[in-house]
Amino acid sequence: MPSPARPILSFFLAVALIAPSSFAFDIPLSDQAVREAYFLGQRNDERVAEFFEKYNHRLPAPESGPFISIVTFLTPFANTVELSRQHSLGYSAQDALHEYKKHGDIVRVIITIEFTANYGAIIEKPVRSSSGTTKGYQLRSSNFWRDFSYRVFQRNELIEPLDISGQATYAAHGASDLTGAIVTLTFDAAKISSAEDADVVVDTVADQQIVTTFDLATLR
Repeated sequence: MPSPARPILSFFLAVALIAPSSFAFDIPLSDQAVREAYFLGQRNDERVAEFFEKYNHRLPAPESGPFISIVTFLTPFANTVELSRQHSLGYSAQDALHEYKKHGDIVRVIITIEFTANYGAIIEKPVRSSSGTTKGYQLRSSNFWRDFSYRVFQRNELIEPLDISGQATYAAHGASDLTGAIVTLTFDAAKISSAEDADVVVDTVADQQIVTTFDLATLR
């Protein structure tokens, strides 16, 4: 009689091949891991959306001040998935491997800032005239995000980023309608422990401090 151990072993091997890793993110990525990330990103379906759920923290709107609506923590594997998702045409697994080796093991923390009813694109500014001081208005600078503070901690120790960059966002119907900004912090993945929580802290000019914590042990 055939041994029952063989089909059981085959079942667990199959599950291991198709299931996402349940361990903390590893570096460097193997060629196989890069290929897995590439093919996952190419799907661009509900499975990809489910994959990113743990990487995206959607925060509640504040009573006043700017709205830090989403904080995203992308590991090297998640970065590869995201890049593949953005390049659905003419992008191969070899391209994904080339991009990974070109940029190395980096972590990206992406912070989405949205304007609110009392923190918008137009700023009230006092204007002096011959008749006294009156209310005036001016457009908020597209670099407003530079006035905020962005930090990442592990065990209360500050992790220094390699780079901080930002890009203003605009309404689809008009290039002059400023709606907020997207700020990206880039880190050397080797400087971040995959077994520890990471606290992302944003201090705004409206005396807000927003803190959200990522359980890195659950991310691939």
